[in-house]
Amino acid sequence: MKFKIHYAWVVLFSACALNIASRADAGSFGVFVEPLVELFGWSRGDISFAYSLAFLVGLPAVVIMGWLGDRYGARLLMIGASLLITVGTLLLGTITELWQFYVYYGFFVGSMGHAAFTVLLPVILTRWFTRYMGLAVGTYWAAMGVGPMIFAPVFRWLIETRGWEQAFVIIGLVVGGILFAFSLLIRSSPQEMGLSAYGADDPREERYSPAATGAAPATLRQVLAKRPIWLLVGIHHLGCVGHSVILAHIVSMAILKGVSGMEAAGVLSTIAGASAVSRFASAILAARFGGRTLLTLALIGQCAPMFILFFANDAWAFYLFALIFGLCYGGEMVGFPIINRQLFGAAAPLGTIYSFQMVGAGTGMALGGWLGGMLFDVSGAYTWSTVTAILTTCLGLPLALALPRHRRPPSSGAKAVLRPVRVAG
Repeated sequence: MKFKIHYAWVVLFSACALNIASRADAGSFGVFVEPLVELFGWSRGDISFAYSLAFLVGLPAVVIMGWLGDRYGARLLMIGASLLITVGTLLLGTITELWQFYVYYGFFVGSMGHAAFTVLLPVILTRWFTRYMGLAVGTYWAAMGVGPMIFAPVFRWLIETRGWEQAFVIIGLVVGGILFAFSLLIRSSPQEMGLSAYGADDPREERYSPAATGAAPATLRQVLAKRPIWLLVGIHHLGCVGHSVILAHIVSMAILKGVSGMEAAGVLSTIAGASAVSRFASAILAARFGGRTLLTLALIGQCAPMFILFFANDAWAFYLFALIFGLCYGGEMVGFPIINRQLFGAAAPLGTIYSFQMVGAGTGMALGGWLGGMLFDVSGAYTWSTVTAILTTCLGLPLALALPRHRRPPSSGAKAVLRPVRVAG
């Protein structure tokens, strides 16, 4: 008897590899700050503006990528994004002026290149999996945490041992090869290969399909006229402001307290590694309990450990913070593709809907990254940066609580008429 692997698992494996590789530069930004201060004497506010610029330039990119992905498919877009990230990474090793850093990091690596993978891949997975959708999306998001966990200490070690230029040449070539190879394996939907989604043929899974619910596909105009889409955009924005301050500046925070460069890079790596756990678990929780419960718990968990930073002076304290913060903050950002499918239906323009939410995330990441550096330049310490991260995270809580309650479908043996989740206006 021949054992045949459904192509959905190939798409999942490829998506995880792309997620890890495409985050090499973007997820390691905190490691770049101190070397740039030492090499060129630039201020932390000026350096962190590149981090913000990447997300600001990426705002139209995520909307365009979401629309193009829904209309034309994802594979060619990802091949083009792979080229941008590869070229941008190689060029980062050649910088001598601040504007070059802005262009190569802000435009090539952090915005146009990364937008394709960020927007398209999680939506593609929701199309390929009916059964185990939460498991698949959770695995994908967990891979996002693996990227910085690997590359942040590698970047720091390469910069210290090989110098700035060689570090980016090595990473650029390795990352580029991975991105090109696995982009070729991606297909936007099972229909492109004449297949059905994994589990779609199982009668036990029919209750999750649009046909089973009797729901008419939601159009983009109908979705945008409802309150939940704007609540989700706001939650993503505020949550991203809060954790962007930390992700962009935690390495500098630790170094300024006397922690060594490699140990400080390890703090960022620990956050990323721990977040892999919450990213995986949160996708499954979103599929089971819906967005209101997941996002409320994630925002509380992201906020609480930030108070440790007011008292952290040693490496162990920063690692304690990193472990707790990493276990919690990942849950804020991973559930949106699943929540969108629950609220608006599988036949809705999910790529475009998710791109709107990524605009909220992008503006949040841009604002938080810049504020962290600017407030340091003004005050000479990261105290007010930490306060800002706490306050903005807390502001997302009432928005999360205002989301519709999740209605789980009846069991497969139930005879009751199934109804779609009601989207409150």
